[in-house]
Amino acid sequence: MLQSTQHSAADTEKATVYQLANGHHTNNNGDCGKVRSQTKVPERRRTNMLVKEFCNRRCILTSSGLLLVASGTFFILFFPIIFQDILQEELKLRPGSRSYDSWVTPPFPLAMDVYFFNWTNPEDITNHSTKPILEELGPYRFIEHPTKVDIEWHDENATVSYRKKSIYYFDEEGSNGSLDDVISSINIVAVSAAKRSKYWGYLKQKGVSLGLNVYEQKINVVKTAGELLFDGYEDNMVLMGKHMFDADEVPFDRVGWFYTRNNSADLIGHYNIHTGVEDIAMLGKMGEWNYKPRTNFFEGTCGMLNGSAGEFFPPGLSKEHPIELFTPDMCRSLPLDFEEEVTIHGQKAYKYSGDRRAIDNGTLYPETACFSAGEIVPSGVLNISSCRFGTPVFVSFPHYYAADPFYLDQVEGLSPSKEKHQFYMSMEPTTSVPLDVAARLQLNIMIEPYENINLFSDVKRVFLPVLWFEQHVIMPPELAGEIGQALTIPSIVRLCGIVMVVFGVVLLLWTPLERMFFRRRRVAGTCGNKDSAAFNSVRSFNLTTEKGLLSAAEKKNGIPTTATAIVLVDKLLEKPEKLALTDSSPQMSSPEPESAPLIEGRNATIVKS
Repeated sequence: MLQSTQHSAADTEKATVYQLANGHHTNNNGDCGKVRSQTKVPERRRTNMLVKEFCNRRCILTSSGLLLVASGTFFILFFPIIFQDILQEELKLRPGSRSYDSWVTPPFPLAMDVYFFNWTNPEDITNHSTKPILEELGPYRFIEHPTKVDIEWHDENATVSYRKKSIYYFDEEGSNGSLDDVISSINIVAVSAAKRSKYWGYLKQKGVSLGLNVYEQKINVVKTAGELLFDGYEDNMVLMGKHMFDADEVPFDRVGWFYTRNNSADLIGHYNIHTGVEDIAMLGKMGEWNYKPRTNFFEGTCGMLNGSAGEFFPPGLSKEHPIELFTPDMCRSLPLDFEEEVTIHGQKAYKYSGDRRAIDNGTLYPETACFSAGEIVPSGVLNISSCRFGTPVFVSFPHYYAADPFYLDQVEGLSPSKEKHQFYMSMEPTTSVPLDVAARLQLNIMIEPYENINLFSDVKRVFLPVLWFEQHVIMPPELAGEIGQALTIPSIVRLCGIVMVVFGVVLLLWTPLERMFFRRRRVAGTCGNKDSAAFNSVRSFNLTTEKGLLSAAEKKNGIPTTATAIVLVDKLLEKPEKLALTDSSPQMSSPEPESAPLIEGRNATIVKS
C-alpha cells in the first residue's frame, strides 16, 4: 500500500514536471494530468515566428539608428566645409555667376550728396587777423546709375578689366537747394597757375602774374552750383592754356569739379581686378589701374595698389586686420580699421572706419610719410595735387573730422560730427558683402603767398574747404534678408544633424532597453492561473505525503538515511526544471530503487537525487 502510494504520487509529480518543462498545458477545467502533445509543434512554430519578428524589428531599429547617427555626424562635421565651398563658388566673379549681373549694373540706384562751402568774405584774405567765414549749402543730391563697360576677361591670371560709366540725374526733391544757387568759391584756375609757377624763375612768375591781371582773375569766383559741378564754366585763361601747353597738362576746356564725369567712362580710369576664380583670397583686389600695377603719384609703398576696388572683398573678415579701399579720386588706397559690431537690417556686420591713420601724412605714423608729397603739414589732410594736374588739392574727412585742430582753427563755420562726417563700411563678416557704406571726403585748396605774383603776394597760408560729398548706400532689406537666410543654412543643418544623432542613439538603445525592462513576457496558452494553482496543490500534497511516510519509518527503525532521503526529495520537488528531460522521451525513466528498512513490515522505495 505504501509503495503504491509513493509510486502514484511520484508519477503524478513527474508527469506534471514533464508537462511544464515541455510547454504542455491542461485544459481550463484543471485536467493537468492529461498531456496534450499535439500542441507541441504549433507552439514551437509560433515561437519561431516570434523570434523572427523580433530579429526583423531588431535589425530594422539597429540599421536605422546607425544610418541616422552616421548621417547626423556627417552633417555636423562636414556640412560647414561643404557650405563654405559652395559659398566661395557663388562669390567668385565670372560670367553667369550670381554676382555678375549686380556687379555690371547695381540692382538699385546710388545717391551722391554734395555740400558746398560758400565763402562769404573773400575780400579779407589779405587781412591776417580775419579768418575765412564759410557757410555750408546743400545737399545737392544726384542719382547715379553706374554700369561697367569695355569688360574683358583674362583667364590666364584670373582677372577682369573694365571701365566704369555713370549717368547722374539731379534729384530736386531730395536736395536742399537748386543748381541755380549762386556760390562764392575759390578761383581754382588762378590758384593752379600760381602753384605751377612756384619753382619757376622770376621772369616766368612775373609772366604768370601779368596773365592773371590781364584775364581779370580774382581770388574767388561766383558761379552757380551746376557750373561748379557737372556743367562747368568757361575761363579765358584755360582756353589760352590749351593752346600754350600740351593736352596732358590742360586736358579740359571748361572748369568744374565733376566736369566730364557725367556719362563718361574715362575720368576715373581703367581698372583691372582679380576675380577670385583661382584664389578666393584675391577676390576684388586691384591688379592694375590705368594699365599699371602701381601709381606714379606717390613714392614707395604709398604708390602700391592695395586693397579692393570697393565692390568685392575676400570672404571671412577679421577684426584684427583692416580693409583697404582704392579710391580713384585720391589716386591711392585708403585703410579702414575695425571699429565695432553693428546690426544692419537684422544682420550682424563689422564696421570699418577711417581714423587718424587713414588720413595721416607722416606726422603721426612714419609709414605714411610718403603721402605728404613734399608738403609737411599737420595730420588730417592728404596732398593729392599730383593726382589733380598740379592743383593744390588736399583731401580730408568732412569738416576736418579726425584731423589736427590746426585746420579747424583756420576757418569759421565748420562743426565736425562722427554721425555726419565719418567714412565707414559695414560688411557682413562671412561673405564680406557691404551692407552699409558711407564714403565721405572733403576737397580743400591750399592758399599760400607767392612773392612775385601780385594776386597772392599778401595772402596768408590757409587750407580752405571747397566742398564735401558723400555716397551713403544701404543694402535694401530684402537683399539683406536673402543673405541672412543663406547664412542660416549651416545652423539649420547642424541642428538637424544633432536631432538625427539623438534619434539614432535612441533607436540603437531601444532593443537593449526593451530586453532589460520587458524580458519576462507571458506566453498565451490554455493553462491559466487555475493550472498553476492545481500544480502547486499537487506538489504540496505529494511533498507532505512523502515527508510523513519517511518520517514514520525513521522513527520506527531509527536509521538516519530517511532524513537524507527527505532532503533529496525536497530538492527534487522544489526544482523540477533541472530534471534532465528530453522531447524524445514521452515518459520519465524510473530511477533505480534502493531498499530501505521495513516501515511497519513493508519495504519503502526511495528515489535517489
